[in-house]
Parts: sequence; structure tokens; C-alpha cells
Amino acid sequence: MKHVPHLKSNLSLRPKSLSAVAIAVIASFSAPVFADDSNVTASNLKASNVELINVFGDYSQLSLDQIAQSATIISSKQLNQRGASHLDGVVSLAPNVNFTSGASRGKYIQIRGIGERSQFSEPLNSSVGLVIDGMDVSGLGGMATLLDTQQVEVLRGPQATVFGTSGLAGVVNIVSNGPTDEPSGSFSISSATQDTLDVQAAYGFTMDNGLGLRGAIKQTTSDGFVKNTYLERDDTNNIDELSARLAASYNITESMSVNAQIFHVDTDNGYDAFSLDNDNVTRSDEPGKDTLDATAMSVNLISQTQWGQWRLQSSHTQSDTVYGYDEDWTYVGFHPWEYSSTDYYFRNRDSQNVELQASSNSSSSAQHKMQWVAGVLYKQAEDDLLREYTYADSDFTSLYTPSSTALYGQITMPVKAVSLEAGLRVEQQQIDYQDSNGFVENNDETLVGGKIALSYVRDMSTLYGFVARGFKAGGFNPDERVSDAQRIYEAEYNWHYELGVKSRLADGDASVRVALFYMTRENTQISDYDILVQDNDEAGNAQPVEFIDIIDNADTGVNQGVEAELSWQLNPNVDVGFNVGYLDATFSGFTRNDGSVIDKQRQAQAPKYTAHAFINMNLNDDLLWHVSVDAKSSHRFSDGHDEINPGYGIVNTRVTMPLSGALSGWELSAFVHNVTDKTYYVRGFGGFSNDPREYYEIPKGYVQFGGQRQTGVQVSYAF
Repeated sequence: MKHVPHLKSNLSLRPKSLSAVAIAVIASFSAPVFADDSNVTASNLKASNVELINVFGDYSQLSLDQIAQSATIISSKQLNQRGASHLDGVVSLAPNVNFTSGASRGKYIQIRGIGERSQFSEPLNSSVGLVIDGMDVSGLGGMATLLDTQQVEVLRGPQATVFGTSGLAGVVNIVSNGPTDEPSGSFSISSATQDTLDVQAAYGFTMDNGLGLRGAIKQTTSDGFVKNTYLERDDTNNIDELSARLAASYNITESMSVNAQIFHVDTDNGYDAFSLDNDNVTRSDEPGKDTLDATAMSVNLISQTQWGQWRLQSSHTQSDTVYGYDEDWTYVGFHPWEYSSTDYYFRNRDSQNVELQASSNSSSSAQHKMQWVAGVLYKQAEDDLLREYTYADSDFTSLYTPSSTALYGQITMPVKAVSLEAGLRVEQQQIDYQDSNGFVENNDETLVGGKIALSYVRDMSTLYGFVARGFKAGGFNPDERVSDAQRIYEAEYNWHYELGVKSRLADGDASVRVALFYMTRENTQISDYDILVQDNDEAGNAQPVEFIDIIDNADTGVNQGVEAELSWQLNPNVDVGFNVGYLDATFSGFTRNDGSVIDKQRQAQAPKYTAHAFINMNLNDDLLWHVSVDAKSSHRFSDGHDEINPGYGIVNTRVTMPLSGALSGWELSAFVHNVTDKTYYVRGFGGFSNDPREYYEIPKGYVQFGGQRQTGVQVSYAF
């Protein structure tokens, strides 16, 4: 077993000046923490007119101000201000969080420098979990359409106790609105440039017999920002997404209740994003597709007892995805040296989860007693892949069947103003794999992770520190051309250390959260690739440059940084906020497929600085103005090549006019996304040439553009 360095001797955040400033900030905010011996409770916060926001993605389900970890909650108000129709439009609000596209949407999330960037033939073990209303849909980023959403929780750092192998870097937990006692609902329709239309509606109520229902539906369409000059079309990279949900709740007896839901997403998006000249103008004669047809459903049975409650939950997710693209990015007849091919991946995924959990009474009368949670979880999935590639001798098929059984437990023990939290998860992971090339493999391993945290709560401040161990299962590289030594990669573990302070200032009008973290990664999983440059065929026709995706292990990785979040209600008419992250993420001791050795390199999709700032102004009783800025410093697109994504800042704004009188509840809005029409990129490749005009001899970088300036209007109603 490798020695795990002690936190004190290794917390050497750079630049040192930033680390020193962060420590000073923590010290200054935590100083008043010890001045008052009165315990903070939910009633204290409510009495101070402080809005309580609970975190549902943690067993403690404490408020954001009290939970012993770094988290960002994106509220429904912020979602409305943003006008985002997908998760990729809001994750930048959280510090040290990034995303990549390489598809119709930014479906791959990175937290603190860790996370996948794509999926082709290889099975995907997600480093960042995606959970929607308690259903684990990790790896299906297209389902994050933000339909009727109450809040989006971004939990940073390992979440092994709660989410197991899906929570190595963190988890994005989407919580939807549920049935309400009184009728409630919403409706909105927005129209924007690029023929963009978004229509959504939701309605919830409870019947006289106690049955609560809520239904929601949403349709989003857009031509996108890409122009295809060969086909003379501007909709080859379009968005066409439909999502619907029905949720129900019912009290069977005074002590037993049941919740059920079904969620369906049907997307028919185009994928035509890359061009030889990097100008967002394509020449593809066979534009690609990025479609998803997915249904997730769950049933949750809860029984209250004198000592607490037990919960039985079962969920099922079935999805069919089609992902494919025009590999040559041009058309037949473009150049004498051209090749012409398409590459398509048809994936069917079927997964089931069953969980039995018991927990102690969490009522206010029991808040000073030991709290506990214990449970068992069984997960099983089947992933069928069909790859149709022009230059393959035959279609490639594979069957990937992971399953796991997990035992977990967590206790929280308060001792006066100090609370000790300890969690442990033991997960038995079984993976079976076989494909049409004759490769058959299985992997059976036991993964252990957890967390120990201390928090000190006084007045309206929380000082916390914790140590956590996260894990991610190993796996296989399916391509038969991968060497035997690289065919199998090992499980990754990390040790995570974090110190933080959360405080309410200015009579509760200001909220400050600061966290310092240091993470060591063992057997760091790195995404690499090999390039096969093929000779012309017998007729002299050019052959494509082919990529072989390879996941391998580096010896170690270090991810360390600082995060600060501030929100302040300056006066009844103005509130501001600022989130900033600093990240130093590197890996060491990695041998690339070409034999070169990397002693130390920055991790991909890990900008050193990220920031989000906003201001909301109530100009008068009839006009609200929102302005926000998202910024990222330059960073690597990939671990396997050296192309850099330049830093950028994006400005968004929205003006909203609430109506009154007979039209009370209605709002009219006008918005502009990317006000300055800043050019930025959401995916990049490099280390090869795809240009026949250069005889495929000059390697260069190729980029996928982010959204350009977009203006629109919205009409909405809520009650």
C-alpha cells in the first residue's frame, strides 16, 4: 500500500499568495464563530429571515450553510434568469466545474479537474455522477434537460459514501418540483434567434383522497449556430428535444407513504460541428446525429417508525442512443486526395437499482442525538453497442454488463457545538465484457471508500474539515489493436482533504463560503489515444486517419485549490454574487502510447481559474435587470495532445417585467446570451491532420465552437 502523505506537510497550494489570502479569509470569517455559545438551528435561521436551502444529495440533508462539504446550489430563480434549456448552460455557475461537448450538448462534466470528455467504443465509468430525482443516470448527460427543476446541486469532492463509484470527483444532483398541497404550476414560451423555441408547462396538485400529482412537459428546438455551405443548410447542428415527467405521492397510512415517477427524454439532435478551417462553417455531405430515447422510472416506499424510518426504492432506466458523424468533414469531390466515411455508435443501455435503507429519527427533538443511516444497494446494467464504420471490415458489437452490491453506513454524532460525521461504503463490483473481435474479459473487485468530517457551528457560521476516500472501478480497452499491457486498466482511488468555513454576515444578508482542498490520486485514469495513418488503397484512394481510444493509469495525480462563493443582498433592490475557483491539477508518471514518458503535466479540462459574477437590480416595481459573467482561464483540451483552449469570458443579461392586476403572475422577459459575441470553444482535438489540401501531412488543432450571441424574448406564468 502506498503511503498517504499527511495533509499538513503537502497542502502547498500555488501561487502561495493565493493560499495565504484564502487562509486569512477563513481566519477572519471564522473568528466570530467562537464568540457566541448559542447553537444555530433551523428556527434561528428562519427567525433571522435567512432563506434555508437544503442539500438533498447528502445523507445529512442539512442546509447549504451547515453541510460539511463544498457545494453549490443553483436555485430555480437562477435557472430562470439563465434561461438555460440544458445542464451545460448552468454548471459554470459553480467554481472549479467545467464541461466538454464533442456532441450536440455539453454532456461531460469535470469537477476539480476530474471527469470524462467523450465516449466512443469504450465502456464508460463516470467520474462525475448525474442523479435526477434519486435516479442514477450517470453517463446519460442528454437527460439533463432541466425540466421543472427545483434546484441543481453541484457536490464537489468524493461522494463515495452516498454514490459509490459514480462519485469519484463529485456529483450533480438535479431535484425536480414535486406535487403540492395546493394547485401550483408554471408555463413559459420563449423565442430566440437561430429559430430557437422553448415551450414548457407544469402543473401539480393533491386530490381529496390524498393522491398528489405533478406533470411537466418541455419542447426545445433550435437550428444551432453552424452553417453547412455544401448542403446550403443552417440546421445540421440543430437541437430538437422533448422531455416529460409525471410524479405521484400518496400516504398509504399515517406512517407509510409511496412516491413514484416516470421521466422520458426524446432528443433528435444533429451533430455537425467540426470544419477544416476552424470557422464554424462545415462542408459535410453526411452530417452526424446525436439522439437519445430514454425512460427512467422509480418507486419509493417509506415507512415511519418510532426510531426513524426505512425506505425501499427501485428504479429502472432504459435508453437508446445514436451518436455519429461525418469523419472527413467534407463531401465527395472536394479534393483528389479526399476520403469519405462516417462513424456511428448505436448503444442500448438497460439498468436497474434496488436499495433498502434505514435511518434514525431526524426530527428537531432528536437533533442533539446521534443520527445514523445504513443501507444496501444492488445495481445491474447491460450496455449493448453496435458500431458501423465505413472502413471497418465488419460491424463491431460489444456487450458490457456491470453489476455491484454495496453496503454503506453513516453516523453523525453531536457533542455540544461540534459534530462528528463518519461514513463508510464497501462496494463489490463485477464487470463482464465481450465483443465481436473475440475479446472476453471480466473484472471482480472490492472497492472501499468513505468520509470522516468534523464541523463546528456557532451563531450563523460553520467551520468544517474532512478527509474522504473516493474510488472508481477499473475497466477494459476494447480495440484489438491496443497492446496487451494496456488492454486492462486498474481502479482509481483518491484521498481528499478539505477545510472550509461558511458564514452569514450583515444580519444574514450576505453569505460567504470558502474551501481549501488537496487531493492525491492513485492509479490516475488517463484518456489517451493512438493515431493510425493508413496507406492509400490499391486504386490510390486516400484512407482516413484512424484513432484508437486508450484509457491507462498514471502513477499519481494531485488536484488542489481554493474556492470562494459570495452572495450579498446589498439593499432591497440590489443583490450581487461572485464565485471564484483556483485549481492546480497535475498527473505524473504516465507513459503515452507512443512510448514518451510524462513526468508531470496539467490535467485536461482543468482551468487554473474559473469565475462567475452576477448582479440583480430592481430598477423599479415593474423592471428587473440581471447581468452575469462566466470566465475561465486557458486549459488543455486533452491529456493526449497539447492543444490549448484559450481563456474567455461570457456576458449574459436579462430584463424582466412582472405584470400586475388581472395579469398578476405573468412576466415578460428579453434576454441576450453572449452579449459581446465572444468566440469560445467547447471541444478540441489535435495531433493530426484531416485536410486533404495539405495531403494530411500538417498536424493541427480542430475546435468546436460554443454558442454565439443570441437574443430572445419570453412570456411566463407561475402560480
